[in-house]
Amino acid sequence: MTTYRCQIVTSDGRRDWRTVDAPTEQTASARLLADGVTPVDIRTGAVTLAERLRQPVRFGSGLGVGEQALLLTQLATLVRSGLPVDRSLDLLREQAARARQRDALSQILGQLRSGVSLAKALESQQIFPAYVTGIIHAAERTGQLGEALTSVAQRITAASATRRQLITALTYPAAVLAATLVALILVLTIVVPQFEPVFAGQEARLPALTQAVLRLSYLTQNYGVLLLAAMAALILLLWRLPRSPRFAALVERHGTRIPGMALRNQYLAAQLTGLLATLLDNGVPVVKALPMTATAMDSMLWRRHILAAESHVRSGLSFSRALAREEFVPLAVVRLLEVGERTGKLAETCQRANEILADTVKNRIERIVSLANPVAIITLGGIVALLVAGVMLGIFAIGDFAG
Repeated sequence: MTTYRCQIVTSDGRRDWRTVDAPTEQTASARLLADGVTPVDIRTGAVTLAERLRQPVRFGSGLGVGEQALLLTQLATLVRSGLPVDRSLDLLREQAARARQRDALSQILGQLRSGVSLAKALESQQIFPAYVTGIIHAAERTGQLGEALTSVAQRITAASATRRQLITALTYPAAVLAATLVALILVLTIVVPQFEPVFAGQEARLPALTQAVLRLSYLTQNYGVLLLAAMAALILLLWRLPRSPRFAALVERHGTRIPGMALRNQYLAAQLTGLLATLLDNGVPVVKALPMTATAMDSMLWRRHILAAESHVRSGLSFSRALAREEFVPLAVVRLLEVGERTGKLAETCQRANEILADTVKNRIERIVSLANPVAIITLGGIVALLVAGVMLGIFAIGDFAG
């Protein structure tokens, strides 16, 4: 599979950029045309500076996971109560707190009243993942829009709750580490320099710990800004690294040796099975559910494997065998899905697999977070203790020299 960057023209004449994973450029173009947009330029390879400058700048263009869940839940409640879709959207637009939400709902409502389906109208705004619009498209055909909206709202709500729980759990360790950094800077730039005149001329005779503290204080005072910039660049690199094709290839070769990859793969497997369960339960076929699921995955490597599995399914392989051939989903999950495929209960089996994997991941994350709190406190205390010990040992050593 190749990732194509495509400049498109939407049905209302707007120009935008979209990425498409496809085996050939012709396939990518066909998928864009099927989505109701016209491709103007299709490219591969690294993004050039000129291309970045031509892309539109957006501030707050999307909805957060929590906002998506709330909007879908409200829409599902109104539709299931018997209110027409256009009237439901009109009510939600009047109650929307953000201008971005009101504008998006106005455009969706306008397209809906002009004869466009709800799925196409939502897709044109790109405020929901592809699997959401896929489920709504299938529900519009079967006449079960209210049930489908409720199902997908529950899925997004669960994802939002998991993310919020993880952020809340990591807030305390992050605050302690930030306090450690601030305390380290204050000690090295204010406290230690007060003792430097006492150690003047005796640096070579001081204990090794004291010498290390003095050198670290010198670096912090003279190159502190550069060190902070290097730290920020490192954090940015680590944040962008998982999105790099080279990193994806490295993970594919040495994934089992990278710490934490087993837990991450379990989380991605839970995400995959959960999304598939929602799609299949709402009448979306496997061959269409797989590419929708791929767009919602957080891993570029998993997206490629899912799209490759889709190709295997289209060529005649069963769903479970296609997953087994790509060797990215845990074997126990593949065997469970194989049973569901044979019994004709694939959607239900995907849901059971999601629950098992989600519980496993949740328990492991809770154990890691429970260890992070004392580790953060011990780290803070240890660093401060080493700095104080370095200064005190130096003072004692000066006293011995004088004696």
